[in-house]
Amino acid sequence: MTAITALALVCLGLAAAQQNDWTIVPGKRIGPIAAGTSRTGLERLFGKSNVEDKPVDTGEGPEPATVVFGKDSSTALALLWRDGVIDRVLVCYESQFGPCKWHTGAGVSLGTTVARLEALNGRPFVAEPWGSDVGGNITSWQGGKLAGELGDGGNFLLGLTLDWRGSASGPTSGQREALDEIYGQSRTLSSNSAVRALRPVVTRMILFFPGKKATN
Repeated sequence: MTAITALALVCLGLAAAQQNDWTIVPGKRIGPIAAGTSRTGLERLFGKSNVEDKPVDTGEGPEPATVVFGKDSSTALALLWRDGVIDRVLVCYESQFGPCKWHTGAGVSLGTTVARLEALNGRPFVAEPWGSDVGGNITSWQGGKLAGELGDGGNFLLGLTLDWRGSASGPTSGQREALDEIYGQSRTLSSNSAVRALRPVVTRMILFFPGKKATN
């Protein structure tokens, strides 16, 4: 590859990033990617150098995926396919606590706090207690405003997971007390004082498109 060719590929990638609005519209699109976007279409949108097929860890082991903008964890998307159609999209899938450029119109992204989610929802919501593989998954918006935008129950359009960070040496004494309080609960309200003590934030976003089975 010549220096001129390499520069041209970089410029194509920059142009794709610049024309991308980084917006997630649950159930409709993420940036210019829609449910019907093909593998070839991804290369047209973002440039061949920004699209790569490789396995990614989905939390249940590695799965084949197509990764867009994989060189930057704040922009990386992992698209998982089913029967040649996009099944779901892991957003900033290697970033966890951020930063992440992708966001909803209301600003929900990695790092969004429980308090902010409650404000957008207009009421507390339900999450799975930590301590299992599904710990931190938001399972119900309790009929709040975000249910209409992000989906709810078994029909999520954008699935969110919360997590918390301890100190360098592990959970603080306050965090251990909070975890002990919610351990074993079947579900946890976001307004629970123990949840608030952990100060969790959004650490995972999975976009689903209508017609696909949507579970966190």
